[in-house]
Amino acid sequence: MGIFDFFLFLSLASADRDVPGEARAAKRCYCDLQVSDGPFPHQQLEQLYSISESCSHRLNVQQFSEPIEIIANVEQRLKELVKRINEFKEEYDGELYSIISFRIIEIEIAELNDLLSQLQQKCSRNNDETTDLDIQVQNITSKVDEMEKYDRLKVVKEHRRNIILQRSLTSCQNALLATPTPYVSPQPGSCSFGRLKAVSYPKSSMLNHYGTSYNYGSWGKDPLPAPGKEDQYWLVILSNSNRFGTKIRVFNSYSKFLSKSGHNDVTFQTHNPQGSGGIMYGDAYYYNCFNLGKLCRFNMTTHAVISANLPFAGYNDKFPYCTLSSCYGYTDMDLATDENGLWVLYSTEFNFGNLVVSQLNATDLSLLESWNTTLFKRSATNAFLVCGVVYATRYISSEIEEIFYMFDTTSGVERNDLNIQFRKVLPGIQYMNYNPQDRKLYVYSDAFVVSYSLTFE
Repeated sequence: MGIFDFFLFLSLASADRDVPGEARAAKRCYCDLQVSDGPFPHQQLEQLYSISESCSHRLNVQQFSEPIEIIANVEQRLKELVKRINEFKEEYDGELYSIISFRIIEIEIAELNDLLSQLQQKCSRNNDETTDLDIQVQNITSKVDEMEKYDRLKVVKEHRRNIILQRSLTSCQNALLATPTPYVSPQPGSCSFGRLKAVSYPKSSMLNHYGTSYNYGSWGKDPLPAPGKEDQYWLVILSNSNRFGTKIRVFNSYSKFLSKSGHNDVTFQTHNPQGSGGIMYGDAYYYNCFNLGKLCRFNMTTHAVISANLPFAGYNDKFPYCTLSSCYGYTDMDLATDENGLWVLYSTEFNFGNLVVSQLNATDLSLLESWNTTLFKRSATNAFLVCGVVYATRYISSEIEEIFYMFDTTSGVERNDLNIQFRKVLPGIQYMNYNPQDRKLYVYSDAFVVSYSLTFE
């Protein structure tokens, strides 16, 4: 409050000492109060509070963090693009697959331009927002400075200084008491990028290197590659009634994969793979051993094979993936990878043909942990894992597939209403696996190799 100036005027009626008592009782004492700074502006203070709250609500952290995420994405995409352009320069031969490689580079440049446009729009909106907020803050500051004249005892100023000192003290104490956070291995379902939200249009699509007769196979990129093999891609096709494979074809780069050049064929000497559920992980190929209820691990360097029983698992077409009209042969055991390691998806009679999810020890193929689900395996066309969460697909039409089901191995939560649809190149999907290194979905579809990008919440 302001300082009040008091002016006391005492008016005594002039009278003789002999004036009667009634007259003396009529004497009065007058107090005249004057406020030098005027009344305190309560209404203006309330308006400032309201404006301040409005500014706080408008400061949306997410809208300012989105441009940072886009910039990180652009940087990563630029590195990949430069690498692909360099490979293209080295391997250009004017043939069909050089043209395909060039077209892929054009598509990636167009996608980068889209990202840059999004970044420009978001930055422009944020700049307008911050300019407007800055003007409002300046107005609030000037009005508060005007109101400080009512604080003659400097209470507000001292209170503000105490708050600043208290914050500095707290910050200092926290810095002294802070200890390094120990590294904790991520648990299934604990990834920071959230649940699956959407699947892109096919990012790449081409006929496999052996021709249209080979409808069953698998392909992809090792998510845990050995040193010097970071850019390798692999391909396995099934022969003999789409049942088993005889070799793994390896390419040193994606451009060589596209051009079908410079490959190396590694032949299985024993325990050929059965079905299209095999995957590459840690410089080894994992698969269902031919005609056995076992899992096999083929070392890509030494060519040594180890095997281990998968307890009570169905095999030889007992629990394959299916559409409404037919089944995908010998898909009983489906190997998968994600951020947490190596997995196998299968069914047992004990679980009534429903999907069983097991995490594997990648060295000796022992089971680390298993989960029984309520998803009947034959009702799904395929499945994959992302961050300890199982996603299963089903056939909608010859052009559309749908991710309809999920099972979280951390919480045990199941859902069958996801309704995440994506477009197919051809009606059938014989193989599907997620690569946590590039967050892409690798698919083998009726003799075509296809890849998709995934979008998360």
